[in-house]
Amino acid sequence: MMNRSARAAALWAAAFFALLAFPLPAEPPESRPLPDRVILTPVKTYPHDADSFCQGLFCGEGADAPFFYESAGLYGRSAIKRVSLEGKTLEKKKLSQQFFGEGAAALDGKIFQITWREETCFVYDAKTLRPLERFSYKGEGWGLTENGAELIMSDGSDRITFRSPADFSPIREIRVFQTSPKTGRRAPIPRLNELEWIDGEIWANIFETTLIARIDPNSGEVIQLLDFSRYVPEECKGSPEKVLNGIAWDRAGRRLFITGKEWPVLYELAIDNDPLKKRAE
Repeated sequence: MMNRSARAAALWAAAFFALLAFPLPAEPPESRPLPDRVILTPVKTYPHDADSFCQGLFCGEGADAPFFYESAGLYGRSAIKRVSLEGKTLEKKKLSQQFFGEGAAALDGKIFQITWREETCFVYDAKTLRPLERFSYKGEGWGLTENGAELIMSDGSDRITFRSPADFSPIREIRVFQTSPKTGRRAPIPRLNELEWIDGEIWANIFETTLIARIDPNSGEVIQLLDFSRYVPEECKGSPEKVLNGIAWDRAGRRLFITGKEWPVLYELAIDNDPLKKRAE
């Protein structure tokens, strides 16, 4: 009969070889590669439809990229569109007049578009914009993005909800806050609107401001506040409606694009201290 110490050694050996047979998954390649404080510089400007009440913006992928998907708002003017880099509408699907379009995101070959107060999420085929189905949810819809597995939604508060793409049901939520460097106190960051997933972070426009918050998706803490006041077009300054509200990230080219509601221009910006881009160069 095997004694107690020999039996324990055998169990440890079995556990060790089991770990070798089933290694832990590697860390995702895009896990927080950006520094705590990014430096952005303008690269180029492109035309944007000044009649489009931009509520959501994200880059398309595929052979005919770069292009954008844009969700436009307002009752009677809401739509989901595929737009060229030069601002030309390539395809468009209008919403019925009783719906106010808000954020949109693509996942698993589908586009999901939420609505403001109608508690409805429309689902389209990403290639054709053909309507597929619709889901219901509780509360208001503001911004929408995705992390490759989940949809991520804001509702105008400091809450961000992670949702299932299968039925749009809530999975978990975080509350977004900023920590004071002087007192260490936490202050909630409300009015989160348009969202974008960038290298393992959530970037969120704070409604009616020129600020975009970089958010840790696990804790909800703000990593950095970025000020885009210098990019507001002259004809939009002072308007309560024509505000910053479009963030798109080109993952392949590692380019950031921003625009706003009824802005005539879209900006391309570079992250100067992007470690992944510098490594590739």
